[in-house]
Amino acid sequence: MQNKTKLISLFLIFLIIFSVSTAVAADNLNLEEAVKLLIEENRTLKNARKDIETAEKDIDLAVRSYFPTLDLQSSYTKFDQIQFSTGEDENYATSVSLTQPIWLGGKVSMQKEIAGYSLEIARSNYEQSVEDQIFSLIQAYYGVLQAQGMVEIRKEALDIVNEHLRVVKNNLDAGIAIKRDLLQSQIEQRNAEEDLTAAKNDFKIAQRRLAQLLSSSKKYSLAQPAINFKLDLEQEKLVQTAVENDQQLMILELNKEIIKLNQKLVGQYYRPNVSLNGSYDWQGPEFMDEKSWSMTLGVNVPLYDGGKGGINAEKKQQEIDKVNNNRQDLLENIDIEVEDSILTVKETEEAIELEQLSLANAEENLEIANKSYEAGVVSNTEVIDAQATYNQAKTSLLQKEYKYEIELFRTLYKSGRLKENFEDVINNEK
Repeated sequence: MQNKTKLISLFLIFLIIFSVSTAVAADNLNLEEAVKLLIEENRTLKNARKDIETAEKDIDLAVRSYFPTLDLQSSYTKFDQIQFSTGEDENYATSVSLTQPIWLGGKVSMQKEIAGYSLEIARSNYEQSVEDQIFSLIQAYYGVLQAQGMVEIRKEALDIVNEHLRVVKNNLDAGIAIKRDLLQSQIEQRNAEEDLTAAKNDFKIAQRRLAQLLSSSKKYSLAQPAINFKLDLEQEKLVQTAVENDQQLMILELNKEIIKLNQKLVGQYYRPNVSLNGSYDWQGPEFMDEKSWSMTLGVNVPLYDGGKGGINAEKKQQEIDKVNNNRQDLLENIDIEVEDSILTVKETEEAIELEQLSLANAEENLEIANKSYEAGVVSNTEVIDAQATYNQAKTSLLQKEYKYEIELFRTLYKSGRLKENFEDVINNEK
């Protein structure tokens, strides 16, 4: 009986451990899969797609300005005394009216054209949002990898400190170390433990930032991205590509066309409106009593609006001038940002070589310091300094390596080619 109880207990423990490990297991995810998930689930992109749908409906609304309208109106009136004209003290009135616009001064066609430009703006905004969100995803993706790398560095740092603490204790027992060495090493151990805890916290936050972009609550196990694109760092070519692909420049041009059409609209206030109105009426002491009908052709011609049309047209011209100024600023910013990205890539590439050399020197220096301390040649402080230098060198190299890859993607982003790098994934989602 006892053996059976033990077996059942072991089985239950196994189930609990298995279920917990399954619950906390992270999903594997590479960068391409992350981009695919981003396109599907990112809330910002979902909103941008809804903006496109809204703009499409605005075109339909503009066309429907020529559709007829049909209204039904009915009323009942009770008088305090019999009316002399009708001999009744109550009255029913019902009317069905139909209004058909015939000519609206060309406004509908221009409004439809404006709505078409607005649709193109919504599409351009979506394309720009895709670029923006993919780059944000890349930053968050590398942020997780870097935070994970920092956890590994802090774990190694703690292992190094613990190993040195063991050596200090042995030397203290052997009489070739002093109590101060032990206290220093114990302080360094606590510092290393705190650094590891901080690194783990940073890793959790980095994972949450990535999950937020993907509109998910999952934790992901990430693969190192493969840089499989060629990047020509010639500024003139990159700027030209950026200008050709920049959605903001396109949006400015579309806005300029909208302003021109609005300028035309407000400048032609005098155009007539023609509409046809027909109604069928019932009125009398009983519901649906006496019948009558009417048909009206109406023409409305604005003659004078107090000069507001001309003033509004001038305001639209000022808006066009502002668009031209904004376009020039945008062109200059593109040139500056592309140059900054190119310089940063080159600078970071050179820094990696220096950091690799610094790490090799720091690793050798730490090994020498450890052996020298064991031999009683150097002080404990020199070992601690060597540990700090080694940890800093590893951290700096990690940061520079990830910064270099992010900057490569940023150069693609600034030249408007980032989405192109994930074209297969994006096209499959359309």
